Amino acid sequence: MNNFTECTFTNSTVRLDNNKYFKCKFEKCIIEYAGEGPIGLDSCSFSGCEWVLVGYARNTLNFLGSMYHGMGEFGQEMVEATFANIKKPQNA
Repeated sequence: MNNFTECTFTNSTVRLDNNKYFKCKFEKCIIEYAGEGPIGLDSCSFSGCEWVLVGYARNTLNFLGSMYHGMGEFGQEMVEATFANIKKPQNA
């Protein structure tokens, strides 16, 4: 895992997977997450950035969309329960 501390990224594409960022600034960047490894974001700031899910992360989002729209009430309840679980505090 790569560690970045107090770095500024401007007008670039930044892949979050397998990287830790501490007190970094992201300005007008494309922020990619692929679901290929752990990430760390601590005390970072983002200005004018675009967030993009690619690879495994995009596949997961597509799967949730298929469940929600293609599996009737059961699928909708499963997706809503997933998002409710995500919204809970991490140590709850």
